[in-house]
Amino acid sequence: MCGIVGIADLRGLGRHDPGLVATMADTMAHRGPDGSCVVEIGADRLAHLTFGFRRLSILDLGAGARAYADESGRFRVICNGEIYNDPELRRDLIARGHRFETRCDTEVIPHLYEEHGLSFVDHLNGMFAFAVFDTRDNRLVLGRDRAGEKPLYYLEQDGEVMFASEIKALLAHPRVSPEPDLRALTRYLLYGYFPAPHTPFAGVRKLPAGHLLIAERGRLRVEPYWNLRRFFPGARRREPTEDEAAREVRRLLEEAVRLRLRADVPVGIFFSGGVDSSSIAALAGDLTGRSVPTFTLGFDDPDFNEAAYARRAAAHFGTDHHELIVGEPQMLEALLAMARVLDEPLADASIVPTHLLSRFARRHVKAALGGEGGDELFAGYPTYIGDRLARFYLHLPAALRGLLRRAAEAIPPAFNNVGTEYLLKKFAGAADLPQAVRHQVWFGAFSPERQKELLSPGALAALAALPGAPNDPLHEARAVLEGLPIRHPLDALLATDFLMFLQDDLLTKVDRASMATSLEVRAPFLHHPLVEYVASLPARMKLRRLTSKYILKKAMADRLTAEISGRRKRGFNIPLARFMHRGLAPLMQGALDPGRVRAAGLLRPEAVTGLWREHTERRRDNGRLLWNLMMLQLWHSRHFGGGDLL
Repeated sequence: MCGIVGIADLRGLGRHDPGLVATMADTMAHRGPDGSCVVEIGADRLAHLTFGFRRLSILDLGAGARAYADESGRFRVICNGEIYNDPELRRDLIARGHRFETRCDTEVIPHLYEEHGLSFVDHLNGMFAFAVFDTRDNRLVLGRDRAGEKPLYYLEQDGEVMFASEIKALLAHPRVSPEPDLRALTRYLLYGYFPAPHTPFAGVRKLPAGHLLIAERGRLRVEPYWNLRRFFPGARRREPTEDEAAREVRRLLEEAVRLRLRADVPVGIFFSGGVDSSSIAALAGDLTGRSVPTFTLGFDDPDFNEAAYARRAAAHFGTDHHELIVGEPQMLEALLAMARVLDEPLADASIVPTHLLSRFARRHVKAALGGEGGDELFAGYPTYIGDRLARFYLHLPAALRGLLRRAAEAIPPAFNNVGTEYLLKKFAGAADLPQAVRHQVWFGAFSPERQKELLSPGALAALAALPGAPNDPLHEARAVLEGLPIRHPLDALLATDFLMFLQDDLLTKVDRASMATSLEVRAPFLHHPLVEYVASLPARMKLRRLTSKYILKKAMADRLTAEISGRRKRGFNIPLARFMHRGLAPLMQGALDPGRVRAAGLLRPEAVTGLWREHTERRRDNGRLLWNLMMLQLWHSRHFGGGDLL
């Protein structure tokens, strides 16, 4: 696990200052505190590349920070992440005559490239973002893992290609001047994150998961090497029985956990006591034959504290359990810490407890297993049940639907942990919309219609003046579904959430929150053979009536208690709305001050003030909307306001 950065001048006009590249890499020292290096590479006087690297040692602890090459030195590689099937790849490559200097997993990449060309990436099982430079063909290849666990950003400027694990490294270059990207910011206001390839900065792009960027002969092209669409249920594919599917899910998940336990440092588990983390803990215990470390975070607010569930589940599995209870002072500290680390606003408030949990776990272990991907694969979110209910709801007379919507709105806000009142209001407010739209509104914040009231006249005019097609914040969600072989409405939602929400929200959150503490987090549910198999299963094996994760629960039935299997999905939520009424209120008031909002130029101050007043007067729970705006303002303060809010 590391941070990578590079500058490639494919024109061969001159070398780059190694000191500058080292400075860019040092902005990501938290990603790699165990070593650093800068490597200069030239190729036949036609191209020049400078790599920068920060290392977090997980395998072969003594290997040091370095770039790797094949025997001839033609291919030079740096990589952020882990190649879990390194031992198997290495044995095959040695049998083919290749020689290795270390046990570091990155070293297999140049040798694989020599054997297979660009298709080498098909052989990798892991989470990774890499850069390969072919000195003979003057070709730079950047790549990102299939699910998007590891980040990679790039920009092209004045004939150079710059890339890095985090945007802050690119912004450290004196010729990179940050400018907001209005189109991208409308996506953030809707989704709460930036769907690839968008970032909040004009010119800076995010390489999508499962893609390669190839730069050669002065041109860049981005192309997929893996596509989830190919694995969705097809009419010609034989459908397994439930028992067959459960056995294969169990086998593949066990394989995933086994591979992700490979490390030369202690490995723990982020543990909530839910189905996903319990399945991982059960299999990890079976595979190691010992008590594995588990880590849980709870809150001093009893309505949000689910640590007792985790404690009982940990006792059931016999783990070495560690528990931390936090309150508002710790949450405020973590919020400000993450606002200083994040280069793009992220409206997922669970980044706060994720950071606190990562920091807690890092006292004991250097790597941890997390449950990301389980909900997107096995239909774990309440919105999937909501979508099923919405199809029945739409058969009701319009007058009755209107009556129910007004009745839901009349329920007083409870400001609790995703309670019935909150879910009813979210459901009724968007159930009449088309499926793709309502799903994003349920999950997100400001719909395109609502943005017309939120955005300032200047921002709306600037958006209208941009070249190209009219701005459509839902474009990426619609694009996911184009040409998708959908046999069941649930397939559309799972594809959208895997390719957007998982990649650009959850995995971004976990990467930044954990790497800020120099902790590596691995996700067994994103083992790509498991992803491909589960994607191919029919919807009824994932959501059976109102039972989510049906086939996973069946696969793990002998290890999960009734309490674990029967718990309602709550998510890693914090006492957000109440926090805003108390300890967070001063920061909120400063961030949403009308003068500050007006100076930023994106939002209408009166619209923002209206949301804040409704919330503080306890007329409506606007917690998620206000968090979205606060994170936007913290980002703007950091990059364009001198960081005064921080």
